Amino acid sequence: FANIRTAIGRMSEAFGKEYIDQDYAMRISKNAERCQAYWATAPAHITALSDYFMRGVKQYMAEHPDRVPEWALDLEPWHTAAIGNAMILRWPLGQIQDELKNTKNSTGFGSNEWSVSPKRSADGSAILLTDPHLTWEGMAVFYEANVVAKKLEMHGFFLVGSPLVALGHTANVGWAATTGGPDTADVYQLKLNPANPMQYQYDGEWKTAKVEFISIPVKGEAPVSRPAMFTDLGPLFAEPDMENGIAFAGKTPYFESANLVEQFYAMCTAKNVDEFYNALALNQYMEQNIMFADRDGNTGYVRTGRVPIRPDGYDWTKAVPGDTSKTAWLGIHDIKDLVQVRNPAQGYMQNCNISPRNMMLDSPMQPEKYKPYIFNETWDTMNTRGTRALQLLSEDDSVTKEEAMSFVMDVTDVLAKPWQKALADALAKHGADKLKDADFKAVSDWLLAWDGQFVKDSKAAPYVRFWRTESQDKVDNKKLLAGEALTDDEYKALLDGLGASIASVKKTYGKIEITWGDIYKIGRDGKYFPVDGAVLGSGNDRTRTLFNVGAKELEKGSGVYVANNGSMSICLMFFRKEGIEAYTCTPWGVSADPASPHHTDQSEKLYSQRTFKQMWKDKTELMKHVESTNVLKTS
Repeated sequence: FANIRTAIGRMSEAFGKEYIDQDYAMRISKNAERCQAYWATAPAHITALSDYFMRGVKQYMAEHPDRVPEWALDLEPWHTAAIGNAMILRWPLGQIQDELKNTKNSTGFGSNEWSVSPKRSADGSAILLTDPHLTWEGMAVFYEANVVAKKLEMHGFFLVGSPLVALGHTANVGWAATTGGPDTADVYQLKLNPANPMQYQYDGEWKTAKVEFISIPVKGEAPVSRPAMFTDLGPLFAEPDMENGIAFAGKTPYFESANLVEQFYAMCTAKNVDEFYNALALNQYMEQNIMFADRDGNTGYVRTGRVPIRPDGYDWTKAVPGDTSKTAWLGIHDIKDLVQVRNPAQGYMQNCNISPRNMMLDSPMQPEKYKPYIFNETWDTMNTRGTRALQLLSEDDSVTKEEAMSFVMDVTDVLAKPWQKALADALAKHGADKLKDADFKAVSDWLLAWDGQFVKDSKAAPYVRFWRTESQDKVDNKKLLAGEALTDDEYKALLDGLGASIASVKKTYGKIEITWGDIYKIGRDGKYFPVDGAVLGSGNDRTRTLFNVGAKELEKGSGVYVANNGSMSICLMFFRKEGIEAYTCTPWGVSADPASPHHTDQSEKLYSQRTFKQMWKDKTELMKHVESTNVLKTS
């Protein structure tokens, strides 16, 4: 129900004023209206699929009224389309906000994906990983399921409120996704009429904007009414600058499409990578790095997105003139125009939110081959996860199942050696007095001897976290990571930062000898277990292990950090002629009920142990592990 409310702009009604801006953005995007209109013309198999899906949800609600929240809404089949579209819109809406501010920031979503071709796997299978790194609450949450029907077979992770798998595989094809892609949204600067601010100039004429007042119900407060202006170049996403007579409209092709469900259905019924590619060609997916594989051993990649064809001569990373048809879009790019590769000669590829030019050694995908807004190399140039994945995949020409699993769960810090060198240089130059302190010397020795692994029993890892957090903004990170000499002041800052970290640890924990497992945990609702992996800092030159585990402090000053984002729906797939073998790992458990034994069982038995469970898809094997069944009858 929260996802539906998000999709139709009614979160404030149930949860309060902090959701007003979010609701307003969804309302001016017309997501609900567009999906309802689409539903009247959608193919019969799509409407029937969603209808039966919602009937099942309603039957569950009728059988479990105690689990229906008081803020529930009446369910409609078209809500499935609205939820999918709302998820898609998060990317272009974020891009519009970036262009309004002329920034080049990531959306805040990260992920890992990689593939290995049969010629580089030990058993001749194609291998594919999907490992989205998102927050573990809200719309981005997925649930794991296996669905087998006459025309549909789906295994993997589903968006809550969707009847079709989002990440995983079918009987024949599997796919993965990471954030990154072409530019799919633009901002236009409008010139307002001084005599009538509801009008904007276009090709020498004044056009009148459509004005609506959007009333947003707010829990516990009076409804909030906001004006909304709609132009032929999109709605206004910022208040008009009346003093200078300008306004800014945001436009994306996703404001005019609603048939994402059709594309996912085509993806889920594809029999091979060619049919899957044709499904991607519908161009309903948001800007993403989509990697895919099939049982014939083929692998592919497309940097997807519904991309406008733009006229040359303008900088499309910021607002462009909106008073002339010279900046008008010329259509939508065909999928053949997008960055892509099929069965790369290298036999592997990876995209951990990095540029296509870095997906493999000697990548055939280079920016000079594409329009800048299609290649769109802004924030995703290279990062520590991509560096490590490229290292592992390029150096192994016979990947076994065990090695593939170890790659997924790798907790190596690729920045360990340059930081250790900087510490050693700092100690040699300015550390004589510091090393007279026994605690300082002990911690320095742990850091210099560290093997670079963020594992539970490491005594150095906690200090890596605290020391880098304390020091990273006081030194030139680029020089440090390149192994270049720092200034005396920077070396002293590193030593002072380490001293401050030691003092903080002693104050918080009462001793200096603590382990990573003492401070880093996985779990929820009072059940916590030591966990490996790390996320430190921000930006491409910060620490991110492949097994990506971000955390926040459980209680301020407690010194215990509980994972709440990062690797959250891992699915590792092996493609063979006879079928697809898959393994999964999630952070918590399949039940949101704290009283359920499956509330945090995966935290303890899988995530904390950096291991997988196999997906049981064969009915005979599956029935050996079933705890309960629920049969839904449809009329």
